Amino acid sequence: MKHTLIHLNTSPYSSLACKEGLDLALVLATFEQPVDLCLSGAALALLTDDQQPTVEHGKNLHKLLAGLEFYDIENVFIEANSGLDNTKTWQGVQPLNQAEWQAMFSHYQQVFRF
Repeated sequence: MKHTLIHLNTSPYSSLACKEGLDLALVLATFEQPVDLCLSGAALALLTDDQQPTVEHGKNLHKLLAGLEFYDIENVFIEANSGLDNTKTWQGVQPLNQAEWQAMFSHYQQVFRF
C-alpha cells in the first residue's frame, strides 16, 4: 500500500490550493489509504486558532484539523524552527528538525504539494 504525504505550503485563503490538499487527504483516508500532512510557508497560517475568514475566503479551514483523527490522519508535520507562537497553534502538529524535515520526503511513495 502506498503511503502518501501531502505538503501544504500555500495560504489557506489566497487560493483553493490548501483546501484542495486537505480534501485530497480526506478522500485518501476515507478509502483507508495511509496519508500524512506537512505544512510550511504560508500554509502555517492554517494552524493558528484565531482565524476569522471572510465570506470571500470561504470556510474556516482550521476547523477541519479537529476532524483529522476521525480519518486516521495522525501525522501533521512542521519544521521546528517555523516561528509559530505555540500558545495560539493547533496542538496536533509534530515539529521536525531540519534534517528530519529533509529526510521525511524520501519516506513516502507519493508526495503532493499544494
